[in-house]
Amino acid sequence: MKKLKYVLLMVIPLFFLLLTGCSKLSLSTTKKEYSADGLVAIIKGKATNYQKLTYTVAGETKKVAVDGGHFAISVPVSDKNQRVRIKAVNGDKTETSLVKVKKATPLKNYLEFAQAYNYTMLSTGQADDQLQLISKNGISTHKKNDGTKWYLNVQNNQLMGVATQFPYKDLKSKTGQKNFATDLMIVSKLLGADGQKVLKDFAKQTKNADKNSTKTSMDPIKSNGINFNINLATKGFYLYITKY
Repeated sequence: MKKLKYVLLMVIPLFFLLLTGCSKLSLSTTKKEYSADGLVAIIKGKATNYQKLTYTVAGETKKVAVDGGHFAISVPVSDKNQRVRIKAVNGDKTETSLVKVKKATPLKNYLEFAQAYNYTMLSTGQADDQLQLISKNGISTHKKNDGTKWYLNVQNNQLMGVATQFPYKDLKSKTGQKNFATDLMIVSKLLGADGQKVLKDFAKQTKNADKNSTKTSMDPIKSNGINFNINLATKGFYLYITKY
């Protein structure tokens, strides 16, 4: 009996010590530097036993969403390196992690792109499809007349990336095919890419993708330094236009 009491006296403190260790405030990221993935850089990490978790970039602080102790922060890439400060707080205890988001190459000066785009729309009789000439930093949404949404990442008046999502069902109609082909051709040419080549490669890969339903992405299309990356989803595909 005395031996059992002795064992318990040794084990119980150790047990609570382990519990304390498991509940300790902690914060970590998978890397110290992150690069562009589409329009954003995705910072991944883990956090435990926190009361408040935030990140700060360019002087703006936002809350971090966590799922099962893991988080992923999307930071729009810029033409300049960015420092991101992640902070976990629990009472008077604080843990911080500093990471770098590496700069990316702009596609084009945004004002020049917007002016050229608006002129093209006017010349094709689409006067109500116009981009704002002045855009603040961040990702904005441009909704076209056909309902298609285009996303533009603008930083320091530089167009860093363009993205869109297109449903497969729309590509099955002649109108949908024409709208997408026209939009892609216009954007490609305005950015200095060979629109005909981009469309040809896209059509070829789309046809091949239909034969392989297990694919989740298509081979990148490159033209004059412009990259066109396509990710395949259940109901449609996502197109990202960047210049790395």
